[in-house]
Amino acid sequence: MMSDKSQITSFTTRALEWYSEFDEGVSGKPAKWVNDSNENLFSAMVLILSLALAVNTYITEMDALYLDVSEWKNIAYCLIAALVAFFAWSTSLSVVLKGTFTRSKGAPLLGLLVAWTTYFVVSGLSYFVIVGAEWDVIWANRATLFLGIEINTGVVNPDFENQTWRLWPSLILSTLIICSALGTTKETNRGFAIKLGILWAVCMFYVWFPAKLNYNPDGVMVNLSITALLGAGSFWASRKYTERSEEFQVNKLRSYIAISGVITFFVAIALLDPPDALIDRGLAEKGIEPFLWGGLYVNLILISASLVLGSALSVLLAFGRRSDLPFFSLPSTFIIEFIRSGPMVAWLFIALFILPDIIRPFYDADVVMRTIFTFSIFGACYIAEVLRGGLQNVPRGQVEAATALGLSSTQVKLFVELPSAVRTTLPAIVSIFIGLWKDTTLVYLLGVLDLFAISKILPATDFQFGDDYLEPLIFAATFFWVVALILSRISLKVEKSLGLVNEGGAEAT
Repeated sequence: MMSDKSQITSFTTRALEWYSEFDEGVSGKPAKWVNDSNENLFSAMVLILSLALAVNTYITEMDALYLDVSEWKNIAYCLIAALVAFFAWSTSLSVVLKGTFTRSKGAPLLGLLVAWTTYFVVSGLSYFVIVGAEWDVIWANRATLFLGIEINTGVVNPDFENQTWRLWPSLILSTLIICSALGTTKETNRGFAIKLGILWAVCMFYVWFPAKLNYNPDGVMVNLSITALLGAGSFWASRKYTERSEEFQVNKLRSYIAISGVITFFVAIALLDPPDALIDRGLAEKGIEPFLWGGLYVNLILISASLVLGSALSVLLAFGRRSDLPFFSLPSTFIIEFIRSGPMVAWLFIALFILPDIIRPFYDADVVMRTIFTFSIFGACYIAEVLRGGLQNVPRGQVEAATALGLSSTQVKLFVELPSAVRTTLPAIVSIFIGLWKDTTLVYLLGVLDLFAISKILPATDFQFGDDYLEPLIFAATFFWVVALILSRISLKVEKSLGLVNEGGAEAT
């Protein structure tokens, strides 16, 4: 019993010390009357009073029960409101009881501003999301949001052919590639399992949730589970190979994974709309015309084009602009400066009205394919300028050493200069990709029904959703934010693995 009491006392002391450090970072340094001997006492007083005020907030919110929503929604909202109220009150009481305002005025005022702004923003948003919003418009159109109108017709209506089989091969291949790439990094087995499990659970819940369900989710859930298992297997195999292989072998595996990603992009396009040559020979069935593509899949196709085609073009343009031969430097410079002189919206309209007359003798492309080309060349020009800055920063000694070892000019550029430039400019390149990811919503101006365009018209598809115009837009905005956040997190992990996070990391790289 004495041992248990001492452990509890030790845990309480450590918790109070941690809270004191956290509170000092929020509300500022305490006054002189708060010292090492009584600091934990003041912290305990602040915690107890803040907890009492948070409980009062919970009771007050529960007294105003919203009878038109379920009880669990009221409880969830009240708990969130009480939690942020606890943070706001603890900051306020620390400023008063610990006298942090006597040491400085800026830190306490900034802490109070942040605390109460957090309370009003979080409580207001949680009320809208949990209590006020009607999310049935999302559940009733979940397949349309992700697949578009044409493919979704075969999902919910048995009289039409289900075309979703065209999406699964590219999804499985993409999962295998991403998981294999993660296996070559420092990602732990536990961390990968947690992230994959959360992603799988979210997808399964989205597919299975019974509200307004208008299709059979069993097949989709089975396919998602198989895809997740295949991804876990590819991660395990890649991790085992990485652990027992030399660094040059791992780098070769990464190059194969990158090439596989490029191939997967073209496979996805070919599966959706097979080339006429394959259809004429009976090797493939007629697919879905690109102008009928829609939903999230269009956004993913566009950002993939920027990643695959745009990255390849950017390398050519960057080296071309730095070339001493006018045959390469002048066209590259003209393309970069010409494309960067106009906004994305202008180029999209040029692709819609002018580009068909230019390329018609060679290729009859519809609006989606022209948009893919526009995104690729637009992203390539911006990435090329970033790469050019990185190439100018490559030490001359590395180029001379590679040349002395007998490498050709092309090998020096691809295996010495380009890797160094990419490593040092990676944050800027990822920022461009995030901007292009958000710019994919501009295709709605051309009549392409991407995720954002469908979110805008959803309330008009059914009279019962006529007033629910905010929910689809918030859903789409949240989804784009999540993807952008994931891209930025991946970028930080790659930077850390390259030694670019801390000062002096460039030399370590």
